[in-house]
Amino acid sequence: MSLQTELKLPWPEISLQAPPVTSSEPEEKTAHALQTPVYEDHWGVLRSAFQGKYSRFANYLMYLSTDFSGGFKVCSVLEQNPLQNTFSAPFSPPGPPILPATLESVWTLTRNKVWEELDRDDWELLGFGFLLLRDIDKFREWVEVTKSEFEISPDCHNFLFLLGWEFSPTSNGDPILRSLACYASGDFEKCNFQLISSSVLKDGLWQLSGVLLDSIEKTIWSGDEIFPFLEFISGFFGNWQTWEKVKFLNLTLGKIPAFTALRRAQRLLPKETFLEYYKQVSNLMRGNFEDPADDSGYELSIPFDPFMDTLIRFNEEGEKYAIELEDLLKSAPYSYIYNLQVAILKYRQKDYDGFLKNYELGGRMRYMPIPLYLFARVNSFKDNVAIADSIFSSLKKRNMTPIFPHDLGDL
Repeated sequence: MSLQTELKLPWPEISLQAPPVTSSEPEEKTAHALQTPVYEDHWGVLRSAFQGKYSRFANYLMYLSTDFSGGFKVCSVLEQNPLQNTFSAPFSPPGPPILPATLESVWTLTRNKVWEELDRDDWELLGFGFLLLRDIDKFREWVEVTKSEFEISPDCHNFLFLLGWEFSPTSNGDPILRSLACYASGDFEKCNFQLISSSVLKDGLWQLSGVLLDSIEKTIWSGDEIFPFLEFISGFFGNWQTWEKVKFLNLTLGKIPAFTALRRAQRLLPKETFLEYYKQVSNLMRGNFEDPADDSGYELSIPFDPFMDTLIRFNEEGEKYAIELEDLLKSAPYSYIYNLQVAILKYRQKDYDGFLKNYELGGRMRYMPIPLYLFARVNSFKDNVAIADSIFSSLKKRNMTPIFPHDLGDL
C-alpha cells in the first residue's frame, strides 16, 4: 500500500497575521519590495517539495510509526530506527528533495517579518520541513515562534504531543490524531479504534498498526471488530523478524477465540511452531489440571479439580482472590477456564445473572461436573426446574455429582 496516501479533509482557509513592518526609511521599503518576489520564489520551491499539496499536520500521519509498544515517533526522522523495530516505515520524501538552503532562506525571511500575511498550510510546511531534515533545533524554534506569534493549531498540538513534546493532548482537530493522542495519554475510552483500523485497512496508514497491536495485547480493544485487522496484519507474518513473530503469537493468546486463532495459525506457522502455539492456547484456554501437592488440609477423598480449587481459594481469600481472577480474565477474555472461574465466584456472591454471562463463555468446559452442577443450581433458583432436574439426574447416573468440602457450607 502506498505511503503517499493523503487524508482528504475539508478545511477553511486560515491566514496568519503578523505585525506589519513599520519603517520611515524609504530604502528599507525598497528592500522589502525587492525581497518579496524572491520570498515567493522560495515558497514555490518549498511547496513543490511537498508536490504542491497544502499538507496539514493531519496529513503527516503517514510519517508516524509505532512498534508493538504503541509508542510514537517520526519514521527515520527524529532518530535512526532500531533494527528490532521493523514496523517503522522508511522515510521517503513525498516529492522533490527539500533543499536546506531554500528552507533556510524562507526561515530567515519569515523571521525578519518581510511578510504581512501567510497561509497556515505554508507555515506548517516550513516547520515540517525542518523535522524531515532532522534539524530539531530549528523545528523547536519554529514551534516557539508559532506559539508566540500565532497559535498552535489543534492538529499540530496533538502531533507534537505524539512526538513527546511538552504539550498535553487536545480534544479538537482531526479525529484520527485525536484518537492517537488519547491513546498515548491513556484516555482509552475516547480512542476510536475502529477509525484507526479503517485508516490502516482502507487508507494504507499501516504504520499505525502498532497502536492496534498494543491495544489488543492490553485487551483495551477486543470483540469481533479486531478480526479484519488481525487478518490483514497476519498476512505479513512470513516477512517478520523472529522477535516480532514471537510477540505477535503471544499477544493473540487468549485475546481471540481459540478456534479462530488456531485455524489462522495453522496456515501461518511451520509445524513445530504451530504445535507449540497450540499447546500454549490449550493451556491458557483450559488451565493446568495437574494434581497439586496433597498439603491443602482438605479431605483427600476429594479429587483435585481447578474449579474446586477456585471455591476453596475464594473461601479462604475472599475478595483478594476475586480481584486476582478478574485481572486474569481481562488479560485473556476468551479463556474458558478464567470465565468459568469468575462465574463460580459470582455464584458464591449470589450474582446469578453474572454467573450465567460468564458461564456461557466457558466453551466445552461448561459441561465439567462443578460448572454444570452450579448451572443446574442457578436454574433451580430461577424456577427452571425441568432443566435443573435433568442435569442433576444426568450427573447422578454418571456418578459425577460433585462432593464439596464441609468448610464450603451449602452450595
